[in-house]
Amino acid sequence: VRSGHLWTIKDPPQWSVARRDLASGEETTVISGAGGAMSPALSHDGRRIAYAAREGQQTWLRLRDLETGQDRPLIPIDHDGQEGGFYSGLTPRFAFAADDRTIVLSLDGRIQRLMLADLSLGAIPFQAPVDLAIGPNTRLSIPEETGPVRVRIAQAPRLSPDGQTFAFTALGGLYLQDRAGGPPRRLTDATGMVFQPGWSPDGSTLAYITWTDHEGGAVWALPVAGGAPTRLTTTDAYYTEPVFSPDGETLAVLRASQFDRVRTVNEISPLRNTDVVTLPATGGAETRLARTFGARFLGFDASGERVRYYTPGGVQSVALSGGEPRTELSVLGQSPSQYVGVPVPADEVRLSPDGAHALVRQAYEMWLVDTPARTGDAAPTVTLGGENTHRITAVGADTLGWSQDGANLVWSVGSTLRVLPLSAVDRTSFTAAEATASITEAQVTVPRDVPTGAVVLRGATALTMRGDEVIENADVLVIGDRIAAIGRHGQVAIPDGAEIRRLDGKFLTPGFIDAHAHWFEVRRDLQSVGHWDFLANLSFGVTSGLEVQPFTPDVFVYQDMIDAGMAPGPRAWSTGPGMFRNSPNATEADVAGVLARYRDHYRTRNIKAYMTGDRETRRRVAGVLAAEGMMATTEGASDLNLDLTHFIDGFAGNEHALPVTPLREDVVALMAFTRTSYTPTLSVLYGGWPALFEQIIHQRPQDDVRVRRFMPPEVIEEKLRDRHWAPEEAQTYARFAADALAVQRAGGLVGMGSHGEVQGLGMHWEMQAYAAGGATPMEVLHAATMGSAETIGRIGEVGSLEPGKFADILVMDRDPRETIANTLSLHWVMKGGRLYDSRTLDEVWPRQRPLDPAFLRAPETPGAP
Repeated sequence: VRSGHLWTIKDPPQWSVARRDLASGEETTVISGAGGAMSPALSHDGRRIAYAAREGQQTWLRLRDLETGQDRPLIPIDHDGQEGGFYSGLTPRFAFAADDRTIVLSLDGRIQRLMLADLSLGAIPFQAPVDLAIGPNTRLSIPEETGPVRVRIAQAPRLSPDGQTFAFTALGGLYLQDRAGGPPRRLTDATGMVFQPGWSPDGSTLAYITWTDHEGGAVWALPVAGGAPTRLTTTDAYYTEPVFSPDGETLAVLRASQFDRVRTVNEISPLRNTDVVTLPATGGAETRLARTFGARFLGFDASGERVRYYTPGGVQSVALSGGEPRTELSVLGQSPSQYVGVPVPADEVRLSPDGAHALVRQAYEMWLVDTPARTGDAAPTVTLGGENTHRITAVGADTLGWSQDGANLVWSVGSTLRVLPLSAVDRTSFTAAEATASITEAQVTVPRDVPTGAVVLRGATALTMRGDEVIENADVLVIGDRIAAIGRHGQVAIPDGAEIRRLDGKFLTPGFIDAHAHWFEVRRDLQSVGHWDFLANLSFGVTSGLEVQPFTPDVFVYQDMIDAGMAPGPRAWSTGPGMFRNSPNATEADVAGVLARYRDHYRTRNIKAYMTGDRETRRRVAGVLAAEGMMATTEGASDLNLDLTHFIDGFAGNEHALPVTPLREDVVALMAFTRTSYTPTLSVLYGGWPALFEQIIHQRPQDDVRVRRFMPPEVIEEKLRDRHWAPEEAQTYARFAADALAVQRAGGLVGMGSHGEVQGLGMHWEMQAYAAGGATPMEVLHAATMGSAETIGRIGEVGSLEPGKFADILVMDRDPRETIANTLSLHWVMKGGRLYDSRTLDEVWPRQRPLDPAFLRAPETPGAP
C-alpha cells in the first residue's frame, strides 16, 4: 500500500505491507516502519513474511514472524525504488523455497540462495543464451534548413464571410491569403505583435489582438482595404479571440488579467480566470457577460443572441442580455495517459452556428459530431468513437472552426488551410473526407538570420570534441554562420579582411546541446518575442536544444522567430506535441498519417513516442517511423520493462534514467549494442533522489548574474527558493550517473538534458551530476556536445569544432578539464557566427548591439496604475 501519489517526493516510508480480506475487502496494515515495507513474500506455511525495508540509505531484506511479531534483519540487498514508479516492483524479486528454510533472491546481478539458519549465501548457477530480434534502426542525421525561413505555422486562420480569403498571423504580422492562390499579403498598417484576427460579417474589417509583456494587450480594428487601425479597448489586459456578432454591431472577446498572464510561470494549461465581455464594434465600454475559469474558443450562435465558449465542463453559452451560463454540449475522448482509464474532456469543441453539429479536436485530430437533441435541463454528452461521431482527418488539425454561415468546416495544419463543405463530408471514411477538402498553402517567408563577414578566434585552447583532440594556441576561422577552418596558429589560411579576436588564456568548446529540453515557460497562442527561456539558455552556453514534448505547436513559432533573427536564442528544435496512446495508431496507415503532420507540416523529423500503447502498438510505431524517415525518442516513465523494449524494438532514444541501480552487464551491453540514446536527466531522477534539490540548496543560483538578468522574479521564487532537503548520504543520483557512464564507456550513446528545470544553468548542473558518477570532464563534455548531437540527430551540424559545422562556440575563462564546474566561467557565447557577452547577451561581433531591453522584465513602479 502506497502513501502519497505516484510521483510524490515524500521521504520514506512510502509503502507498507497490508492484509486484505478477500470476502469483505477490508485492509489491515501488517508491517510499516521508518524505512517502509515492500515486496512481501509469504512463506508456504503462512507464518513468515520476507520483505524489504530501507534502513538509513541501505535497503535490507527482513523477516517477520506473523505469530510472534518478531522481526529481524537478514542481509543488505539491491537499492529499492521508493522514489520512482513501481510497475516492475520495488525491488528485485525474492521468494521462499519449498521447504521455507531458504529464500531465493536476485542479488548483485545473480540468482542466489540465502540460508535462513546462518544467513549464508550461495550462488545458483544460471546462464541463458539470449537471441534478441532488434527492431529497425531509426536514427537519422538531419540536415538543418538553409535559405529563407519558411514559416511553419499559420496562426489562428479565419475564413472571410465570402469564403474567398483567409486572415491569419505569422511571426506577429497580419496576413491575407486568397484561396485561389498566390503569395500571402501582409497588412502593414497593423503594427506591433498581432494575433487572432476576426472578420466583420461584411468582410470590411478585421479585429485583432496585440500583446507584449511590457504593454499588455488590446483589441484593434483595421479596414481590410487599408487605413489606420483603431484601438477598441482602453484597459491594458490579456485579451483573446475577438469575434463579431452576426449583425456586426458587437464584438465579444475574452479578457484576463495582464498581471496574472505576465506572472504565470507556464501556460501548459491555459486555464485561468477569464471574463467573457462584449463591447461595441466601434469601441467603447466593456460589458461582462460571465466570469469563467478557462474559457476558450469563443463564438456566437446564429441568432447573435448568445455567446458560446468552451471550458473543461463543456460548451457553455450566455445571453447578451445577461443571465446565467448554460451548458450546451459535453464531448469526451480517450485520455492521452495510460494511467487514466476513463474518458476525458476533448481538447476543443466548437458548435456550428445553428448548433446542429460540432467540430472537435482531440489528439490533434478533427471530428465532426452530430449534436444530440437536448432532453430536459441536462446538456447532451457525446463520446468520440461512439454514435454520431465521425473522424475527419488522417493528418490532423492544429486549429478548427466553421465558416460564418456554418456551411463549411475550416481547419489548418501547419501552414496549410483547409475548407470542406459540410454537405460533402464522407462520414464513412476519414481519409476520403480529408482528401475532399480544398487546400490553400499560406507560405510566409522571411530572411534567415545569417551574419556576414569573417572572424578568427585566436590564441585559446580548443577542446574540439573530435575524440580527445585538443588544439593549443588555436585559430578558429568563422565565415558567416559556419566554421571554415580550425588548427594551430599558423596552420590556417586567413582571408583578407578577417577580424582577429585575441583569446589568449581562454578555452573553447562547442556549444552545449540540451538533448532533453523543455521550454515550458514560453507564452502560448500569443507569443512573446525574446522569451526569457531562450535568452537564459543562450547566456549559459546552450546553443542548441531539442524540446521533447512541448504539448502544443507554439514551439515551432519560436523556432522560426529565432531563425529569422527576431531575438537571440539557441537552435530551438522540437519533437512537437507528443504522440500519445490516443493518437491514431491502430494501423500502419494511422501512424503514417500522424507522422505526416510532423514531417510535412511542422518539418521536424524528431518525434516523442510517449507511451503510445501496448508493445504491439509500439512496434508498429517504430516500423512506420523507419519507413517514413522519422526518428523517435520515448518516455522512460520509470518503467524498467517498458524501457528495455524501447532499446530492443528500434526506437532512437529513451528519455530519463532507468529506475533501477546498478545496471548490470547484460543491460549495459544491450544499450551499448543498440545505441539507442540514453538521456538520464539526473535533475529529475526516476528511482532515486534527484540532483536538482541539492544543487539549488548548495549553489545559490539566485546569486548568478545571468539568473538575475534573465529569469523573472516569480520564476526564481517558484523554482529556486523552496526545495526539499535531504542529507548528503541520501543522495543517489551519482549511482545513476555511474550507470550512464558505464553505457558510454561500453560504446553506448549518452546525451545530456536538463528537463527545463532551471533554464540554461540546469545544463551545467546536469553535467556536474554526471561527473559525480565518475565521468572525467572530457567524458562529460562529450556527452553534452557530440553525444547530445547524435542523440537528437544533428551530428552533421553541431557538437564539435570542425569545418562545415555551425559556429556554435563557447569561450571560457577557466579550463573545464580541471573541473567540470569551470564551464560556469563562460565569458562569450558564439551561436551561428554571432558573438555575445554571456552575462548580458549584448552582441559584440559582427554587430556591436545591446540586447533589446524589451526582452527583459521591466521593474514595477510602486503605486503606479
